[in-house]
Amino acid sequence: MNKLDAMQAFCLVAEYQSFSKAAAEMGVSNTLVSRYVKQLEQQLACQLLKRNTRKVFLTPAGEQYRDQVKPLLKKLVIIDKQMNQLSAQPSGKLTVSTTLELGSQYFAPLIAIYRQQYPKVELDFKLGNMPEDLFESQIDLAFRVAPNLPNSSHIAQTIGSSKLALWASPVYLKQFGTPETPEDLRQHQLIFFSHSIRKEQWLFEHNGSRLSIKLPWAWSSDNGRLINEAAALGQGIIQAPSYSVADFTNTKQLVEVLPEYSINDLTISAVYPHRYKLSSRISSFVETAKKYFLNNPLP
Repeated sequence: MNKLDAMQAFCLVAEYQSFSKAAAEMGVSNTLVSRYVKQLEQQLACQLLKRNTRKVFLTPAGEQYRDQVKPLLKKLVIIDKQMNQLSAQPSGKLTVSTTLELGSQYFAPLIAIYRQQYPKVELDFKLGNMPEDLFESQIDLAFRVAPNLPNSSHIAQTIGSSKLALWASPVYLKQFGTPETPEDLRQHQLIFFSHSIRKEQWLFEHNGSRLSIKLPWAWSSDNGRLINEAAALGQGIIQAPSYSVADFTNTKQLVEVLPEYSINDLTISAVYPHRYKLSSRISSFVETAKKYFLNNPLP
């Protein structure tokens, strides 16, 4: 007896209350369906169905067995479809979320490489600095920048790293002086990148310990590019990932402040819900991103 075929036959008979309809659904004879159910009852040592000349009834044991088996059969169908997707060329729509600074500065070459390899995938990028709820939104895959990602309901794969540090223009530091400790920052013009993960605080690391300090902000914005440019013009001190300010540090418009308090292992992760772990679209994009940023590390 093929146990899966027998279980499917029983569930179809229970659903249609008919051996002939179950047989038609499976594409086999009535006799084979009846044999499957009889063999299943013999193996389980209990009666699952009662039959008369007009109708089929479930016994209490049959109802319990159906309720247990039916979800398993549905799960097997889903797994088969997912595995077929893995073996096939990825296709369909993939909606990706990332920050304005990371996406606009570093993702165009990655997208070009991915589209050349997987032309059947329709990419849709959402750039923004507010974190997306991957369960409530239509986002399939998010690239997040954070010192840690505590949410165990998601799968997170590291695709790169950067440094979270303080930055200011040489013009500003010449006029107002260079702070020597985080407490000295209270005497300076501080521009805050408003983001829910930061919780109104700047993050520091010193001698192996992490510090979170709330400071008096001169002003704030949820747009990293804006505060980077403001700092480069001498308006104050900012905290930002080194990849975000690379254009300004390369031209010496911004320099690092309090480097001994920087977080040097700021992780950039590809994050997606567990339910998508077998998606060929997601796995192919994540692997392409990991390889790309391995060969082209972020500043």
